[in-house]
Amino acid sequence: MARHSRSPRAGDDAIILAGGLGKRLRGVLGDLPKPMLPVLGRPFLEWVLLSLRNAGFESFVISTGYRREAIRGHFGDGAGWGVRIRYAEEERPLGTAGAVRNAIGRVRTDDILVANGDSLCLCDHAAFRRFHEERGAAATICCVKAADPSRYGSVRFDRRGMVEQFAEKGAGGGAGWINAGMCRMKRDVVRGFEHRIPLSLEEDVFPRLAGAGLHAYRSRGDFIDIGTRESLARAAGFLVAHRLADRAPAGGGAP
Repeated sequence: MARHSRSPRAGDDAIILAGGLGKRLRGVLGDLPKPMLPVLGRPFLEWVLLSLRNAGFESFVISTGYRREAIRGHFGDGAGWGVRIRYAEEERPLGTAGAVRNAIGRVRTDDILVANGDSLCLCDHAAFRRFHEERGAAATICCVKAADPSRYGSVRFDRRGMVEQFAEKGAGGGAGWINAGMCRMKRDVVRGFEHRIPLSLEEDVFPRLAGAGLHAYRSRGDFIDIGTRESLARAAGFLVAHRLADRAPAGGGAP
């Protein structure tokens, strides 16, 4: 029973992927990296960090690439947010899996949460961790139900949550489960990634793990991303509706 009561505060590290170029938002970004776009007066990445901190995470590695200095300059070592932040820098685009592999040397724990810096899923992290551990999963994707999964591609899994296959983006077929931009994985899984660049979690790693230890956790929490102008425009309402701003520190939490 004690294992079931464990929280992320028990020692998990989190990697936040914040190195993307944001090609679909070029006219909005200016000289900012996509995760640093302001929503309700704070960079969206700060809302991601605060959400994870509120869930119990205290140690982060932020993977940076394009305009990395804007991210490091804002967050520093994380002391202003009551967390510890280290950085893994990309000299060239590595892809999401390449970025995780680049960051793994700065992670202290054997089990790791990986989260996208441009999306936010309000999942139950204790339940997510418990599901991952009980199945002895090599990796577990956090999934949410979407009325139209065509923009993301859908995840198909069996009754116990073992991932069987992925449907490509643009495929029809009604509502389905999508990857909510978060996963848990073992350090050994990361060490087993192919050594090529770029390398994608979504396109290269996860499809190869389907049927071979990859699981899907079905989250009931809401999800938002800022990958398009339309979803970016909805982000402020999402934060207000879920009262995230009410729990944020005054003054941006900056040092």
